[in-house]
Amino acid sequence: MMRIEPKKIMCAIDFSDFTNIILSYGKSLASEFGSTLCLCHILSGTHMVSSLGHSYIHYPDIETERIQSAREMLEKMAKEIDIECEVIVSSGHVADEINQIVLKNNIDMVIAATHGGSGIKRFLIGSVTDRLVKILKCPLLVLHAKEKHLTSVVEKNIKLKRILVGCDFSQDSSLAFDYALSLAQEFQTQLYLAHVIKPTQHIEMPASNYIKIQGGDYTNWALSEYMESQKKADNEDLKNKKMLFRGLEKQLSSLVPEESRNWCTPITILLEGQPYKELVDYAGQKKIDMIVLGVHGHSLLERFTVGSTTDRVISRASCPVLVVRESS
Repeated sequence: MMRIEPKKIMCAIDFSDFTNIILSYGKSLASEFGSTLCLCHILSGTHMVSSLGHSYIHYPDIETERIQSAREMLEKMAKEIDIECEVIVSSGHVADEINQIVLKNNIDMVIAATHGGSGIKRFLIGSVTDRLVKILKCPLLVLHAKEKHLTSVVEKNIKLKRILVGCDFSQDSSLAFDYALSLAQEFQTQLYLAHVIKPTQHIEMPASNYIKIQGGDYTNWALSEYMESQKKADNEDLKNKKMLFRGLEKQLSSLVPEESRNWCTPITILLEGQPYKELVDYAGQKKIDMIVLGVHGHSLLERFTVGSTTDRVISRASCPVLVVRESS
């Protein structure tokens, strides 16, 4: 197990009503790990258009004023949360600019919020988070900014009691587990290790159709013989399934080092179904405070498709999701 100790954590601040939630998690994580906190705001390019449809003349001073205003707001926030902070203000495409700042400043983790909503607002805001998931090489903690999370103050200590990590035994999954275990140790939480088994597709044939079986002696089967053969097959499947589950539970349990068992009693879970749905449903049932997932690859195809599970968990989970990728 590799001990995870992020030295620099960056809060992506957009000055929305949910800024305090981002700051709360940033302050809590930085305090626990002894990290430097970086407050960052990206000014997205905007075109000012008159009511007649003509673009206004662009004044460089306007951009300078916006940058200065954003910097002052971030510096005020830094004073209020009373923790060592760096302030960064830049302009450009939000996700790509954040990625460049991460690379230039050796950021170890980014915290951002996805706002949800509906229509074009959800598409635009969601697209930033979606792109960050695909391009960032450092972990990304996605918070779910919902109305019930609105707060007028920055919470001193975010309480994490239950952390769920998805384990598929890949290299990315192994790194995600390291992050989950480190977080569990820092916050003294329960650690849930979940593996989701995708259901195999069986071709089922109703008993009433047994006469339709073609070929050989099978066409002469009686209904009772057909039902007996199905029962034997089911019993064999059940036996194999139990063996598979025992093996997977043992493999999940073995992920936790002996020295960690002094403070951590891991809970292993085997689920069956679509990974994103099973993880989200389980997290809701157990009131999980954070889900940790590993994502795979950096190729163009992988960047485009990554996500079927990760993106769906992010968009559907009611708790924060930490997305971890192996650096290449």
